[in-house]
Amino acid sequence: MLLASPTLSWLARAADDPIRRHPDHLPDTLDFREHAEVFLNTYHSAPAGTELGFPLALREGKLHFPLELASQAHYQAYTEEGRFVGTFHVHPVDRPPFFDPADLANTLRSDNPGFLDLLLARDRLYAVVRANPYLYISAHHVNRNPLLLQEQHAQLLRRRTAQGAEHPDYDAQYRRASLYWFQRYQLALYEGDPQGLLKRTITPEGRW
Repeated sequence: MLLASPTLSWLARAADDPIRRHPDHLPDTLDFREHAEVFLNTYHSAPAGTELGFPLALREGKLHFPLELASQAHYQAYTEEGRFVGTFHVHPVDRPPFFDPADLANTLRSDNPGFLDLLLARDRLYAVVRANPYLYISAHHVNRNPLLLQEQHAQLLRRRTAQGAEHPDYDAQYRRASLYWFQRYQLALYEGDPQGLLKRTITPEGRW
């Protein structure tokens, strides 16, 4: 089957073969420009205090967003809409400027069949890839405590921003606190303008 872009081709291979997610096989860029309008419309229509989003599914060589499944917390590897590969959601301006601890805990839960999570915050699109499919957090622990990573993240943030969200460098420091989990759990990060290519800026260390 001929896929529309190198990104979709890699997503399909990575869904079938976890080795394709390892650092040596990660693409340098990801291309979601075709869907930028959908992502931006979702971002700008999200009411304050909400995090609208939807699952990402591959079907017949294309990326689909099954909105009827958006309210589900957990997904099967295969749905009626295709192969589940991850999720997309937004953080309005009153929400964190980057992946928060709850986002990362959901990405890392052991019963999550997806490996890609997209976030649009402050008009910037981020993509996290679970590069090591064998390194995760037990779903049991996440279910018992959805804020499993929150306390340590808050401690890391307080060390850098004594004034909280009023600190002039708050957004950058929030990001740095979250990046602690990227190194610990071997997550790759891509980022950029949603209407452009996303460049890989964090590559996990280690080989498997």
